[in-house]
Amino acid sequence: MTLKEIQNKIKDISDTYKNDAIGGWITGDGPVPSNLLFVGEAPGKNEVEMKKPFVGMAGKAFEHYLNSIGIERKNIRITNTCFFRPIKIKISKTGRESISNRPPKISEINLFRNILDEEIKLVNPKIIITLGNVPLKRFTNYKNIGLCHGQLYFNEELGKYIFPMYHPSSLTYNRKEEFKKTYEEDWQKLKKVLNNELPHPQDASISL
Repeated sequence: MTLKEIQNKIKDISDTYKNDAIGGWITGDGPVPSNLLFVGEAPGKNEVEMKKPFVGMAGKAFEHYLNSIGIERKNIRITNTCFFRPIKIKISKTGRESISNRPPKISEINLFRNILDEEIKLVNPKIIITLGNVPLKRFTNYKNIGLCHGQLYFNEELGKYIFPMYHPSSLTYNRKEEFKKTYEEDWQKLKKVLNNELPHPQDASISL
């Protein structure tokens, strides 16, 4: 499957999806192939408007920490677990409509399962960095990022290393200094992983 075919599939799925409210779609961004593939959850309002992943506040934080370990965004591939924007629509008593993001449902993630796998084949990364719980659950057996962030794992099905990290938007919700320190330490752990030769799969923390 080519990048153009992947884009067409994402468009077809998004245009014909009727099970719940969504607000636009995007594709991955960055070079193909690439040694590093970052996988987020789903696009938000800014991402859909700019047709690019990680461009809002979370995107600025992401790029800041990326630069802090000597990596430029133009040299990595960024994609999502769900390619359309899942939304919830609320109508107030005065009849005013408000739209907000919601987490993608498992069924929505599964709509794009094959497409994401095809993108991974094209990108052929040495390591996949998951950002947040949604991609974590997609690529590992863990249910919570708090249990495994900053650790290297091997996904046998994909034949790829997975490095789970907190989603950069978590810095907005958790402003404790202790959490910020943990988040920064995970980036330094990633830098260390990237600067060293990846271990044999049998020597990774867990084989999934």
